[in-house]
Amino acid sequence: MTIARIVADKSLTNLTLAGKAAARYGLTIERLTKDELVAEITALPLEERYRRAKRTLFFTTRKGPFLSTCRCPSGADYRCCGYHTIQSVSGCPFDCSYCILQHYIGNNPFISIFVNRETIETEMREHLVKHNHIRVGTGELADSLALDDLLDESGFFLSMIARNGWEKRVTFEFKTKSDRVDTLIATHQRHPAVDCVAGFTLTLDRFHATDEIGTAPVLARLHAAARCAAAGVRVAFHFDPLVMQEQFLDDYRLLAAQALDAVPHEKIAWISLGGLRHTVSMTDLIRRRWPASTLTLGEMFPSADDHKLRPFAPLRARFYRAIAETIRKHIPEPPLYLCMEKEFMWERVGGLKWNHSRSI
Repeated sequence: MTIARIVADKSLTNLTLAGKAAARYGLTIERLTKDELVAEITALPLEERYRRAKRTLFFTTRKGPFLSTCRCPSGADYRCCGYHTIQSVSGCPFDCSYCILQHYIGNNPFISIFVNRETIETEMREHLVKHNHIRVGTGELADSLALDDLLDESGFFLSMIARNGWEKRVTFEFKTKSDRVDTLIATHQRHPAVDCVAGFTLTLDRFHATDEIGTAPVLARLHAAARCAAAGVRVAFHFDPLVMQEQFLDDYRLLAAQALDAVPHEKIAWISLGGLRHTVSMTDLIRRRWPASTLTLGEMFPSADDHKLRPFAPLRARFYRAIAETIRKHIPEPPLYLCMEKEFMWERVGGLKWNHSRSI
């Protein structure tokens, strides 16, 4: 999707990144406050609102911390994988039917790029005073590589790690649904000792066509994963969200086999499995914006802990076990974990060898 608008917060004095973006896309920099831009975009009809939002880059400063822990519900019996996130960008040029960012349209209906990202270095240093290691990435509120050729986030973060001598203490993941790995590979060649991971979210071709607009085709993602592995970058695969309808199980097993055939097994950092999950209000939004989507056709049941709908637990366990079995045929003890699942589900699947202590 082409970027059509560059906006800088009226209070912003550092226009370096905004100027680079304006030059890249042949645009002029507009100056608006966040509230002014929100009011302008949210006044549009629904589909035009999303179309404009995903083509607008808003350069501003982040007021709160960049570094946060995994979004597993607190106080519930979820087994956390130990992941941390950095929110240097919020918003994405891709448009996926199940994406929770659609709910942020009210207060952040565009791609926000935070130019004060240098403060992340201080936050990382404070974390590493208390912990030996951190597994961290930028892919929670944005696609890590969709705009990497413009923002050079891979260059910023890998050089930060190398400069501080954190090569053995930080594992940094760039999670993506794209095949835009050129900048990451070039950066890794400059900092080969940094432990960086290119994480590829994988889906079935049928859902790529209907529910993941603007993303790279699945085979293109696997080709990009192979390129990363050949260049010395470790790779992760995320089968998430799994659409747990019986007719798709064999397709997911085939996809898992294709992924593991694409990359040398010693280059695989980890693999995650996660079922489709969303709020009740997301169901209505998916049906309104994506009438051709089949994601909401399966039975879903609410959880009391995070108020999200999920497939029935026995069906989730069946899917997880079947895909894990396929993976183990390629890698006997894979670095495999479940995303946003409770302890009982890990036990039902069995044989998961995830080392949580290495992730904190």
